[in-house]
This record gives sequence, structure tokens and C-alpha cells, in this order.
Amino acid sequence: MNAEEIKRYIRLFHERELPRIFKRELKPRVYPGKATVVIGPRRSGKTYLLYSLIGGERERHVYLNFENPLLFGIVPKDFPAVVDAYFDLYPENIGKEVFFFLDEVQNVPNWELGVRYLLDEGFKVVLTGSSSKLLSREVATQLRGRGISYTLLPLSFREFLEFKGEKVEQRDLYGRKVHRLKKLLEEYLKFGGFPEVVLFDDKVRILEEYLSVMITKDIVERHGIRNFGLIDAIIKVVLSSYSKYSSYSSIHRYLRSEFGTSKTTVLEYLKALADSFFFFFLPKYSPSEKEVQRAPKKVYLVDTGLSIFSKKDVARDMENAVFLELLRRKHYWEPEWELYYYGGSGERKVDFLLAKEGRPVELIQVTFSLSESLEREVSALISAGKAVGCRRLTIVTWDEEEMIEKDGMRISVVPLWKFLLSSPRRPASQAHP
Repeated sequence: MNAEEIKRYIRLFHERELPRIFKRELKPRVYPGKATVVIGPRRSGKTYLLYSLIGGERERHVYLNFENPLLFGIVPKDFPAVVDAYFDLYPENIGKEVFFFLDEVQNVPNWELGVRYLLDEGFKVVLTGSSSKLLSREVATQLRGRGISYTLLPLSFREFLEFKGEKVEQRDLYGRKVHRLKKLLEEYLKFGGFPEVVLFDDKVRILEEYLSVMITKDIVERHGIRNFGLIDAIIKVVLSSYSKYSSYSSIHRYLRSEFGTSKTTVLEYLKALADSFFFFFLPKYSPSEKEVQRAPKKVYLVDTGLSIFSKKDVARDMENAVFLELLRRKHYWEPEWELYYYGGSGERKVDFLLAKEGRPVELIQVTFSLSESLEREVSALISAGKAVGCRRLTIVTWDEEEMIEKDGMRISVVPLWKFLLSSPRRPASQAHP
């Protein structure tokens, strides 16, 4: 690397005015001797999260974006030169606490060697990445226990309202502003929570670009996929299956007649899609690990905006939004939580089961309205609650709210907007205002 180019890059960042920073709910901590790793889908706001961590003395923060042409071709052996260039610019900071922010670090071959060098030199290190090369398991292996991972997801509904400039007070939850909140919720479900999509008008085109880049960069190029027709077909299957039950076998059977592909190939392509944060599989709750692996899984997209490229359905969007909210709470505040669905094989199904240390702590059912499904939803929850010994039962609807008591059990019925605005640090049935 050219030392003068490195100095120019560092100085340009320090002289540049940072864009407006919206606060995010994920608050990663930076520890001495360990790299803080922020992973997640493209365009979820990881770079801006890094900016939010910059304190008062910007000169003590070195930001390196490895998608910038000035840093193209950098390798771990160049990291000492970067450090020397920085201290040439700021010799007064020798011996002080200095932070290195490494954005999209997966673009550096053998990046972990450079990160370990910085840690050994006593720097605080925060890094981001959006590809499968920065999965938590990869970070643990490559950094040899010297990294702590955080997952950043698209905006929660609470963050969405902040981005929209909407402030919600306690009194607003029972006044006319509820109508405004429900209107905004419709937009949130339709176009999702990617920050740029929320802020700009050309939402569909932005989502199209995101989907294209995700497929091209994080899936096709990263995994060397050559069968473009097959990956396109699998993506369409996943999009059409959101908030539904599916399995590797059923997807393979559907594609086998047209593509003649093996189950192994379908599994590899699905894993590539999951690694890119395109979708998530939710497993069934069961004491038997064999049953967990064998049972169908539920498919959820990383953002409800992506379902615009399939057949939109507000009830399925609602369920997908609840899943993402629960996943967000797990990744941001309650890492010991485990998420499952309950039922099947003769048992009545419940959309979500939250467990802690293997013990069920809450059951959640999602339905647009109870007007035609009250008995079915209530019976399923009570049956499941008694079967797994869980008394915290919740039904999330579009706008109904009540407390149902039956067979010695209590079920909290919560409107979706209130569920999504509730305190993220407590179980849903206890958290709504």
C-alpha cells in the first residue's frame, strides 16, 4: 500500500462531515483484546452503526471501508503500514486509546490475521460484514475466541417511527394517533424496514436493487454458483413460502422434475441463501433432536418488503414481522432465548414458542382477526400451554385487544402495532403498555 494514499484516506474521513445518524436499538460493546463483529444483511445500516460509535475525538477513530477503491487490494501484511501512516498523522495519539473500524472486512483475504495484529497492538477493533464469510461460527473459528458477534437486522417498527420523525408518547396509545400508527404500520409491512427504503420514495426500485445485489454478490459470486436458473427458482420458492411450512425434501421434490438436481445441490443453495441473511428457517420445538431435524420448518424473510416480489398477504406479513421482532429481541437483548414453532403431527400448531435454557416461557399466536378463528386459536394455545407447562400465552391480531380466561389459563390479545411498540426487553404478553 502507498503510505501517502493511506494518509489521504484517513485524513479525508476525519475532515468529512458525517451524515445524520439515527439511533439504533442494537448497542454493541467494545472490549479490550476482543474484536466487536457486527454482521447482518446488506443495507441494514451497519456502516451507520459504526459511525454512531465514534466519540468526541474523531481523530482517535480510524475508519477503513474495504469497498472503497483507495483500499482495493489491501492484505493483512499492509496493516502495520496503515498503523504507521495513522501515527505519522497523529503522533500525539501514541499511547492513547485508538479505535479501528473495519467496514466490509470480508473483502480482505485472510482478514482475521490483520484483525489479530491490531488487537495484539492494543487497539480497540470493530468490524462489519454481510457475507457468509462473517457468520458467527466463522468469526469464532478464525479469531480463535477473540471476537464477539452482534447481528443487525432491518429496522424495528419502533426504529421505523423514529426514522419517520414520529414520536409516540404513552397517551398516544389510547388516542386518535392510533389511526396514524396503523397507517404507518401498513407501510412498514408493505415495504419493510431497510433504512434507505424507509427514507426514500422509490421504494420498489430500491428493494429490487437490494435483491439483485444480494443474489449476485452474497450468493452467486461468493459461493461460485453456476446454475442461475436453479438459484432463481429456489429464490422464488422461498419468496412464495414465507410464513409457511416447508422442508428441504419438499423444495427438492418441487424442483427435481424441472432441473433434475440432487438434494445435496438444493441444500447447498438454500444454505447459501440463509448465510446471506435472505431468509430464516424456524425449527419445531421438540425434546427430541431427531424430531427437530426431521420436522418441516417455517420460512421467514429477513424483511417483509421482500415479499413484494411474491404474492403479498397481510396476515403472512404480520406473522413475518412478529418473527423478526422476536429474532431482533434475541440478538439485541436476550441471547439466551431460543425460537421455535409448536405443534404438528396431530398437535394443534402455535406460531411461536419462546424458550430459555430449554424451558418454554411464552407461546404466541398470530392472526389477522379473531372474529372467525377465536375457538381455534384459543384452543391451540391452551392445549400447547398445558402440554409444555407454559402459562404466558399471547395472541397478536391487527387491532383487537382483550384478556381471555378459559380452563384456568389467561390469554393476552394484543394489537400488532402495540406488540411491535412494546418494551423489547420483556416477554410480549407482559411488555405491552
